[in-house]
Amino acid sequence: MAAGPQADYVGIMTEDPSRVPPPLPSYDPQRPAPPLTPDPAADPALRAAALKHLEAVKAFRIHLTVYLAVMALLVAIWLITGAGYFWPVWPAMGWGLGLGLHRASMSWDREPTEAQIAEQARRLAQRRDQDRPRAIED
Repeated sequence: MAAGPQADYVGIMTEDPSRVPPPLPSYDPQRPAPPLTPDPAADPALRAAALKHLEAVKAFRIHLTVYLAVMALLVAIWLITGAGYFWPVWPAMGWGLGLGLHRASMSWDREPTEAQIAEQARRLAQRRDQDRPRAIED
């Protein structure tokens, strides 16, 4: 038998067949590799939350588009009627406030964190304990 690493490997192969290294995975270019992480879109809860957010963004964009179109119309009316006192500023500010609140409300719908849920549960337990009638002590 030859000496060296090859001889050691052959010796291992013949002495203990359970120590044979596993075969290497074969490469098949027709079969894509499995993803390293699962696709978040496959989770129904995440998919529903994403869809809800995208619908909210779409509704805000529609609201913004209508706002800009109406404000352009009001400025055009102001220009046609003589361009005196700039009165379109008042509807722009009022509706702009509503538009800003619409945008802000998109971040108010966030799911509560575990810390927020635990804090609320502690508050409810404390309130429940305060509302219980006390036993009469003799």
